[in-house]
Formats: sequence, structure tokens, C-alpha cells
Amino acid sequence: MKRSVFFIGLLLIGFNIFAQNNGRITGKIVEQDTKEPVPQANIRILQQKDSLYVNGVASGLEGDFAISVPFGSYIVQITYVGHHDLFRNVTVNNANRTANLGTVELATDNILLDAAVVTAKAAEIVVKGDTVEYNADSYKVTESAVLEELLKKMPGVEVDSDGKITVNGREIKKIMVDGEEFFSTDPKVASKNLPAKMVEKLQVLDRKTDMARMTGFDDGEEETIINLMVRPGMKEGLFGNAFLGYGTKERYEGNAMVNYMKDKNQYTAIGGFNNTNNAGFSDLASSMFGGGGGGRRMFFGGQSGITTSGNAGFNFSQQFTQKLKLGGNLRYGSTDNNTISKTHTQNILSSGNTIEDESNSNNNYSQNFNMDMRLEWTPDTLTKIIFNPEGSVYNNRRTELSDFLTTTENMEDSINYGDSRYHSEGDGKNLAARLDVSRTLGKPGRTVSVQLRGGISDSENRGTNLSSTFYNITQQDSLIDQRFVNTSDSRNWQTYLSYVEPLGNNYAIQFAYQYRQNISESDKDTRKKDEAGNYTILDEQYSKRLENNFTNQEIELNFQSVRQQYDYTVGFSIQPSSSQSKTFVGENMISITRDVVNYAPTAQFNYRWSRQHNLRLRYFGNTEQPSVTQLSPVVDVSNPLNITYGNPDLKPSFTHRLNLRYQNFIPEKNSSMGFFGDFRYLTNDIVSSTFTDRETGRRETTYENVAGNWNANGRMMLNVPLKNIRFSIFSMTFASYNHANGFSNLEKNLSRRLNLGETLGLNYRSDLIDFGIRGNINHNKVKNSLEGQRDQEYLNYGGNANTTLYLPWDISIESDINYSTNSGYSDGFTQDEWLWNASIQKQLFSQKNGTIRLKIYDILQQRSNISRSVTSNYIRDTTTNTLTTYFMVHFVYRFNIFKNGATQEDMMPMRGPGNPQGRGFGPGSGRGRGPSE
Repeated sequence: MKRSVFFIGLLLIGFNIFAQNNGRITGKIVEQDTKEPVPQANIRILQQKDSLYVNGVASGLEGDFAISVPFGSYIVQITYVGHHDLFRNVTVNNANRTANLGTVELATDNILLDAAVVTAKAAEIVVKGDTVEYNADSYKVTESAVLEELLKKMPGVEVDSDGKITVNGREIKKIMVDGEEFFSTDPKVASKNLPAKMVEKLQVLDRKTDMARMTGFDDGEEETIINLMVRPGMKEGLFGNAFLGYGTKERYEGNAMVNYMKDKNQYTAIGGFNNTNNAGFSDLASSMFGGGGGGRRMFFGGQSGITTSGNAGFNFSQQFTQKLKLGGNLRYGSTDNNTISKTHTQNILSSGNTIEDESNSNNNYSQNFNMDMRLEWTPDTLTKIIFNPEGSVYNNRRTELSDFLTTTENMEDSINYGDSRYHSEGDGKNLAARLDVSRTLGKPGRTVSVQLRGGISDSENRGTNLSSTFYNITQQDSLIDQRFVNTSDSRNWQTYLSYVEPLGNNYAIQFAYQYRQNISESDKDTRKKDEAGNYTILDEQYSKRLENNFTNQEIELNFQSVRQQYDYTVGFSIQPSSSQSKTFVGENMISITRDVVNYAPTAQFNYRWSRQHNLRLRYFGNTEQPSVTQLSPVVDVSNPLNITYGNPDLKPSFTHRLNLRYQNFIPEKNSSMGFFGDFRYLTNDIVSSTFTDRETGRRETTYENVAGNWNANGRMMLNVPLKNIRFSIFSMTFASYNHANGFSNLEKNLSRRLNLGETLGLNYRSDLIDFGIRGNINHNKVKNSLEGQRDQEYLNYGGNANTTLYLPWDISIESDINYSTNSGYSDGFTQDEWLWNASIQKQLFSQKNGTIRLKIYDILQQRSNISRSVTSNYIRDTTTNTLTTYFMVHFVYRFNIFKNGATQEDMMPMRGPGNPQGRGFGPGSGRGRGPSE
């Protein structure tokens, strides 16, 4: 009841809110030489502190514009093809509600204009403060392409088989649209559903938490996000697209998106279905029930196997007034995955290696329903309130079958063999809410901020577990026939209080306090057969109940200095915590209580040569406590060949982390470069210690503290257009080193792993053809100090090429080919494949808003799915089933109703014969320097 009152109270606080405020930025744009007005110029409003996009619009027929914005300090960026970009700083507040720029003159860029035709090419990548901005028009995609296909073409951006996006090594946690939340913390909803053609620019930045932005002090919890900037002319009206495809082998896919935007209000509905391994959301249910049960279970998710999926969602952002904004989303998704896999594992032992071969067949079906809302209220210029409730329900059904064999390395002697059958059905729910409040107290910069948050989580998983393990020695065979019910419940809440005092001369100090409590309980109830064949007898070996009560406090002091070209922050926190755990096994109870004090220093330095050239250095030190599982001495025998137990003598580990970011954009050369580095040194690192009985193949795993572990990695990205602006090259170089002390069969082992990688690419764009080529190589070398252990060295390398040919009659041909190979892998797991896809498409209808396309996937029928995992204890190679050759016919339809009757053709760059690339001028506009001049 108390928890219900708590959440209802947060809801009432969040929704009993209303107020009003207003501000505008206005002006008129003309050409510097002719003084003629410039229509359809792009005006973008960016926040001064981080260059985050706020709003944007295209200038009218007379070059005039007006944009509504909340009170604040902004950068106004004005761009128009063939002219120099223009930047102005403005402030909108009570004293200056309308910031009028007057008549703004744009200067002609003579380098980009010649006497015959406009040959401008926008920079592919631009650095603006902490933000890296990609020009979407620099990367050609098909009419039906979704955002993920655009991302894969951008330098430094990687999308793995699970749909996880990383940019320069940093995982993307969220995708926003025009600065507004879009389906919360699930970037796959945007990347796999939004059409690429709606994106004008794509910004990548490290976004601080709401509380960090309120206090002005970094809390170390920033997340790397992508902000999509919609084409200016598409921000006033309705637009959308839909496509449907059907092919051989009964492959099908369909997707639809409708988006309505007006002023700063936005409404989006999406939906899709396919059996082509393209789930448009993150599968919470599968991740929650990936463990449990017994036997030799291995779960393969993501793009492994064949997946049928469906999803639907609705996202909205409504600005009622300048003071009140509400946004949120609802989303549903289901997946049905079938995976067949083979795994070959080499266990590294000083007494002689063993080999495990395993075959698995899995079916996994799940459903997810999620919702979240975000309310922002600024009752006055001194106060800001943010309320964020969220919830989810999910269910999962899984069936897994496996057969296994363990032998000595020379394959002469069999150690064990067997099989397992597992089935489970589970469901769960999560509910959470967060309230942030900040107020300025009289003196500018003096703020007090409060955060309240809480959450509940419950899940239950029920199923059967059958497994048989046979040993070729006197060890007793293991036969398991069980029914189980696993439940998990947790409750958490926390409060945070911050006070910031300005000290003058751009100095400030922060005092902060946080209290957090988490109460959790898990129960694993396993039953075996009685004499009548019913599952009524408690199997104490496989059953246990765990209760944990964890409390943590943090007392923090930070100092900040801000200068025109640089700023720095130093801080220190003390974190006393208490953990009380009880583990019940049958009639026995084991209790563990730990009271510790952690220390966490921080430091950050930023230097700015200019908005396009900057450096950031950050240091964090933090203590990590061992988990309850790592501490509990209770033996877990749910997998008869992998027995685990904790170590109650474990000490907390401490991590020193230093990272560096250097970015530079050179406007006169349209080139950019960036370097990103990370170094970590760990004391009392917690590592697993595994002993393998070579006679039986059984492994016992516990945990130990070790000293001297460290790792470092760095990557450098370079993007440069050549003298002929139709060409550009990019390079991404990566290096990492891992120095890891551990144990192999109770003997100390030092594993040193070096990873080197390089990706080099060349792009060419013209009116008739687009062409891109990339090559990549990745080298791994592992050395172990333990005698008798062979060093490991293996390579992954390959390349890809893509081209688009624009023909008359609105026809285009596309082709892409990828080559992948490796060396140093186990027999049967080598890769040497060419993946070739090709398509032909034609635009339809008078407005060219329809497209018919025929595409062939994997023409050479060589696709495979092979991966490798290397640790100091084993080398594991895995191959899984995947989609192979099929044909598919797509029909794509785009529709739009824009303000002032504009069409989508007016809002997007024209391509193909007779339509010069990237000029931004519509037919008959009369503004370019055409041949008649």
C-alpha cells in the first residue's frame, strides 16, 4: 500500500502542472552581393553549452523567419548551398523576449561556386563543440532504407548483428529526433523503423543526465546519443512511408511509419513485421530469462538463427506552452527465433587441453510491452521540474535441445558425453518513476536540486529440465529430471540532494548527498519425482532462496572553474555501504554482512581552441563491491559439468579510469579527425578461478582477487575530401591491449592480448553514379605465461564495395559485395565468403513517391555465421544457422502533406541525370548560376 501511495504521489506531483512563457528568434536573410532575399535557407537553433539541436525552420519566400524557443542562450546557424555558414549568439529571456537578428547577409563561397554550375559539396563530418555532426546527404541509401542502413555507411559507426550501435567505440544508448525523446532508451526502435530519407543531419554527442544539466556538474553518468535532425521543410505537416515485400522461401517484410509535426509538437506511429531477422526493438523478455534451469545450456540471441518478429509503437511530444512539455511512448514487440548452432571449445589446461563439441537447437518466443512518459515543467525562470514514469510487462517461452562430447585434445580418449532437454515459460513486470526538481536561489548560479526515484521488479520462470551426463571412468553418471519455479522480486528507492554555490570569477562548488536502498529476494524451487511419478520432492541440491538488503550513501564535494578556452572540475566522494545477505538451502541458512567505505575521486579538463577544435580529459576512480553470488559459499550444481560457488573473503575492487577525446574539424578543407582513448587500472580485480578435472571434464568455478590488471584502447578516425570534391577518403585505426592476471586450473596465468585493426574507405559521388569501397583487417594475438600453453594468433579481414548507377526513366541499379575471411581458427570454423546483393528499382507516379524494387540477397550462396571468443581459460568457436539466398520484390510508397503545399520532392536533394547533386535548388528556381549565365 505504501509503495502504491508513493508512485501515485509522484504521478500527482508530475501532472498538476501548468504555466506559460514565450520567446522568439526572428530575422531576414539576403545575399551579400545582390541583396536579394534567400528563400529555403536552413536556420538551426543550437544550445550554446553543447550545440544540441533545439529547433529549426526554412526561410520564407522573402527570406524571413521566426522560431519559437524557450528562454535560454543559443547559437543561430544559417546555411545555404554555395554560401558560407553564418553563426550568431543570442539570448532570449524576460528582458529580451524577441531576439531580432535584423537583415542577415550570406556571403558567396567562391570556392564552391564556379561560373557555370553550382558544385557545392557539404562537409561529410563537422565538429561543433562536443558534438560530431554527419551530413546525411553524403551517404547514399535506397528509397526504402531505414536509419540503420544509413548508419552503416557513416565512418566510425558500427552496427553489430544484434542491432547495437557504436560510434567511435561508444555504445549509443538513445536516439532523439530534433532534440526530443524518441522511444526512450531503445535505439533499435528508431534505427530499424525510421526512414533514412527524413534525416538531414545526424548529431552524435555525450549527453549528461537531467540532474547533471540542472546542477552544471558532471555526475559521470553521461550517455552517448544520436540526435536526428529532420529536413526543415518536413517539420510542418504530415509525412510517412510504407513498404511491403515478398520473396522466395516464403520470406516477407513490411513496415509503415506516419509522422505529424507542427511547431515543436510531434506524433509518430510505427509498425512492422518480417521473417528476415530484423526485429525493430530490444527483446527484454529474452534477456531476463536467458539463465536458469540446468544441463549444459547455451543461449544464442540477436541475429543468430531465423527470427520472425512484429512490432508497433506510438511516440509523441507535445509542447502545451513554453513552460510545459509532455512526451512519451507505447511500444509492443514479439519475436520467434529458431537457432541451430555448433560450438567447438578448447579448454586451456597445464596438464593437457581438452576439447568440447556441442550441438544445440533452440526456440525462443517472447512478447514485450513497454511505456514511458516524460513531463517537463518550468514554472518560472528559476525553477525546473522533470517527471519520468515508466513500466513494462513481458513473457517468454523457450525450448532448448543439446548434445555434447568432451575428449582429450588429440581426440583419442573420450571424457564425457550426454544430452539435455530444457523448456521454460516466464513472465515479469517492471515499474519505475523519477522526479527531478531544481531551483535557483537568488544569486545566479546558486541552485538546489533534488531527485527522488524508485522502482519495483517481479518475475517468475517455470519449466522442466532433463539432462544426462555419462562419464567414461568410475565417476557416477548424472541424470536430472526436474520441474522448477524460479521467482525474483526487488524494490529500490533513492534520494539525491545537491547544492551549488558560485564563488565568483567563474568558480563554483557543489555539495551533494545521496541515499539508496535495494531490497531483493530470489527463490529457486526445484522438485524431483516421488514414487508415484509426481514432482513433489524438494531437490535441496538444486533449490535455494536468497534475500539481500543493500544500502548505500554518498557524500560528494566538487569544484569547478570555467574560462573562455578551458574549464576543469575536480571532486571527491565518500561512499559508505552496507549489505546483508541470507541464503537458505534446505534447513540451513548462511548469513553474510558487509559494511565498507568506498572512495571515488574525479577530475575533468576541457580545452577549446575553437568550436571545431577541442580536447577533453577525464579521470574517474570508483570502488566495485563483489556481488552476492560472488560472495556466497553455497555450491550451485544446476549444471553438473559447471559447478560454481562464491568466496566470502573477496575484497572490493578499485578501478582507475582515464579517457581522452580529441576532435578537430578544418572548415577550409572540409576534413575532420578524432582520437578517442581509454585506460583502466584495477586493484583487487575480481576474476573467476576455474579448476577442470581432466578425468571427468567437470569444472569448478569460484572467484579470487588479483592485482596488476589493466587495459587500454584507442581509435583514430580521419575523413578527408580529395581535391576533386566528388571523392572522399576515411580511415579508422584501432588498437587495444589487455593485461589480465588470472587462474588456469588453480595456477596463476598472465594473459596478454593485443588487438590491432584498420578500416580504410573511399567514396565517390556524382550525378550518374555513387561508389564506395572499404577494406578492413583485425589482428589478435594472445600470449599466456603458463608453461605448456600455446600462444594464439588469428586474423579477420575483408572488404566491401557498393555502387548505385542512375539511369534514365527514373531507374537505378544498386549492388553491394562483402568479402570476409579469417585465419588461425579451428578446423571447420574457417571463413571464406563473398556476400553479394543486388537490386534494380524504378520510381513510379508523377510525384515519384512510389518505388518498385527487385532485390537478390546472397547471390553466391556463401553466407555463414562464425564467431570466436577467447579468454585465458578457453578458446571457443561457434557457427549458427542464418538466412541464405532469397529474392524479394518490394513496393515502397511515400506520402506527405506539408505546410504551404510543398512536396517531398521540394524538401529533399534531387539525384539522377539532370539533377545536380546536393544543390538544393528546385526546377525553375532561378537562383543558381546556370549555363544560360
